[in-house]
Amino acid sequence: AEFVATESEKASLSAGGQRIVSDDGRQVLARISLIDEKGEVLLDDYVRPSEPVVDYLTRFSGLTPEDLDPSTSTHPLITNRAAHLKLRYFLDKGCIFVGHGLQKDFETANLFVPPEQIRDTVELWRFPGQRKISLRFLAGFLLERKIQDEIHDSIEDAKTALDLYKYYMEVKEK
Repeated sequence: AEFVATESEKASLSAGGQRIVSDDGRQVLARISLIDEKGEVLLDDYVRPSEPVVDYLTRFSGLTPEDLDPSTSTHPLITNRAAHLKLRYFLDKGCIFVGHGLQKDFETANLFVPPEQIRDTVELWRFPGQRKISLRFLAGFLLERKIQDEIHDSIEDAKTALDLYKYYMEVKEK
């Protein structure tokens, strides 16, 4: 999933130079992408925000204003409700969701997914009590693959997360 901001984060600096976030802002779902276990695209929809966007977060989302504007978008645009129903369909069918940092995706999509249906590579490739490692770093270090070069793409991220999961299972088996 990719998101856009509808409310900006509010932050300030302390006397010691620490960044203090007083309001996290608000993000909404803007793109959902699902692939199957072979890496074939099952779903790749752009979600038209129902409220004004203050930041497209292009550096992280890969989304631009043109992507979510019905008059300029070259992508299928759906409502948030339609996106939720599509995700719910796969959830109810018992699909296992593999991805990187899925907790935020599900929270923002307002979807509860039982833990037994989640394989999150951010957690699989993390030592307890240690910081979370980015998908980009893991792809480079473990898969020797360069991703997210100039623009973020959720299909590329999904395929990379799937490959990281498969590699994790190989390592675990050994």
